[in-house]
Amino acid sequence: MQGRVINLNGGIYKVLLDDDTIIDVKARGKLRSEKKYQVNEKSQSKKEVMQTVKNSPKVGDIVVIENDMIDHYLERKNSLIRPDIANVDQILLVFAAKEPDFSYYLLDMFIVNITMYNIKPLIVISKIDKMSKEELDNLKNGMEYYKTLDFDVVYVNSLTKEGTDELAADLDNKITVLSGQTGAGKSTLINAIIPEFNLKTQEISQALGRGKHTTRESNLYRYKNGFIGDTPGFSKLDLFKMDKNDLKNYFPEFKKFQCKFSDCNHQENILGCMVHQAALDGDILYSRYENYIKMFNQIGDTKK
Repeated sequence: MQGRVINLNGGIYKVLLDDDTIIDVKARGKLRSEKKYQVNEKSQSKKEVMQTVKNSPKVGDIVVIENDMIDHYLERKNSLIRPDIANVDQILLVFAAKEPDFSYYLLDMFIVNITMYNIKPLIVISKIDKMSKEELDNLKNGMEYYKTLDFDVVYVNSLTKEGTDELAADLDNKITVLSGQTGAGKSTLINAIIPEFNLKTQEISQALGRGKHTTRESNLYRYKNGFIGDTPGFSKLDLFKMDKNDLKNYFPEFKKFQCKFSDCNHQENILGCMVHQAALDGDILYSRYENYIKMFNQIGDTKK
């Protein structure tokens, strides 16, 4: 049998089978951990050291069940760490128009962090009722640049459900996880789209005997032909774990300008850098270029 893992709690996997039944199973011992050996490069003796790598199924995995146990999982499209979930199709990147104030730098950080996993974010601007028409028009003008980078942008008011129909259509037939700015109203948004979602999370919390907002594991809930992930979220950004030389790969507009230096990191002090020149010429949004420089420097400082 095959099915999708929709919950993991205490070593028990809830698996949704192809016939829409849900069963509780455990994973075979070989899936709990995998021991690998590697050479310790820091040791003068080059002695081999053992490293234990977690190899267990995750929420979102398609698993094969044999003799009432998970025997293995199929190849993953992607695998996230925070939240611990696999095969995500898209991430709703939710940012408030106001309260808290909108931050382009934080938005660019989240976009980089998400695209590192080869996942396309859907940018959702919430709380549009908090802005005047003029303020909202200015924000929409600023977000037009992101649309040129092939990022979809949806504007919503969760209280009146303005924009939620458009957003609901984007959730069909996909595994969707929410991320974004703290205080942007992610829970309010998802409850506006799917009123029964709040009831499900309350039932789960009561069954587990803990508060509504203390979920420590990921869950998937059916919605239309897809799933909504109720997860602990991106509690930290993984941006500063990357090699700073890779950062430029996550700014798609940079690729349009062929730099004459193959190893160029597009810094302001590099004469002849075509990306820097494009930013000066207005072909690249200069504020986004500045955000790239700020991230690049922060990664360097963190490494030190």
